[in-house]
Order: sequence, then structure tokens, then C-alpha cells
Amino acid sequence: MSRFIRIDKENNPKKAVLLNLDLVASVELSPQSDLLSSADEKRVYASCLAHDKTVIATVHFDSVEDAHAWIDKNLGVQL
Repeated sequence: MSRFIRIDKENNPKKAVLLNLDLVASVELSPQSDLLSSADEKRVYASCLAHDKTVIATVHFDSVEDAHAWIDKNLGVQL
């Protein structure tokens, strides 16, 4: 059976999406400044990639520690 996790878009539960964790082949962690011109250097984002390197989800975090905790909790791996 597939494993799914709910991700709230823009911290709004009415804009939630389900991510099928069985499709995630790799996760890349990057500073927020790589994605947007942001002065907040603590923020990071994790890109969940399929086996063919297609980005299937991007999740934003306030800190690297938050990202690591989410990845460990939901994917059972440590970056």
C-alpha cells in the first residue's frame, strides 16, 4: 500500500496536497536564496524528486534543522 503525507500549501489546510512517498527517489536540500531572492539565509527548501529527477514536491522550512526533522520523520532517512 502506498504511503501518503499531507502538505499544507501556504500554511493553509484548505490548500493541502497529498504527496505519495513511494514516488520519492531522492531529496535535495537547498538554501532559500537559490529559489527566491530572499535576505533570510536560514530558510531552506527540500525538493522531492522522482527516479527520473522530476521534482514532484518542494517543501519550504524556516531552518535546516526543521528540514532535517521533517525528512527524518516522514521519509525515515537523515540528510
